[in-house]
Amino acid sequence: MRRLRAILLILISLLYLGAIAQEHGYFFRELPELPDATPSYTRLKDSEGNKVLAIGLDVDLPESVIKQAIPREQVRNADQFLNGANMMATMLELAQAGVKDDGTFYSPKAGEPFPPFNEIDLDGRRWTNDSVKGHVMVLNLWYSGCGPCRAEMPELSTWKEQFPDVMFFSATYHDAEVVQKITEKHHFTWTHLVEAKDMMSWIGTEGFPFTVVVDKMGIVRYAVHGTSQEIRAELIAKIKEAEEI
Repeated sequence: MRRLRAILLILISLLYLGAIAQEHGYFFRELPELPDATPSYTRLKDSEGNKVLAIGLDVDLPESVIKQAIPREQVRNADQFLNGANMMATMLELAQAGVKDDGTFYSPKAGEPFPPFNEIDLDGRRWTNDSVKGHVMVLNLWYSGCGPCRAEMPELSTWKEQFPDVMFFSATYHDAEVVQKITEKHHFTWTHLVEAKDMMSWIGTEGFPFTVVVDKMGIVRYAVHGTSQEIRAELIAKIKEAEEI
């Protein structure tokens, strides 16, 4: 059977607090009539470069709409798209776990002590606040679906040579196998904290990556969501300042 290429719209009906996209994913040629809900939109791409638009809903689709869906077996790389949507759902659940009813959430802020942490790296070594005491620390939060996160990894690796006395960490919720594959592909040489799910709540309603500079006394000197050449230049300036304190 000829499989349809992904010029399709993928509709993922999922609850951000735990629904599994594999159980609620439907493919469509065109946008069906949606139930009354606030949708979220994400573009997904498979390994061949095919793209779809994923629409997240917090309500179930009516049976009349589901009947319009294209069978998954007719969609090229359907499992890749559904896995990608499932990953997005997991990321959103973790990132927004600490968001309060008023929309506020905790994340490290400049001038405050860096919060207690207890995480394991790619090699199984455990890291805590005591492990970095007396050192400048830089922490970068990322996940595999964040294109800007992956794009900046090679440049971030050069910072280790520029600042040999600084302790550089990345953190993500992915397991060691996934992290190793991605960081090797993108030549990311920091110390990688894996399955750091508690840290993901610092993203809240903001975006990835999230990068924090902490001075030798454990005080946050800079914290920023997102990335750009200007942001990375500011981070370098803050690292230099932290080393001089």
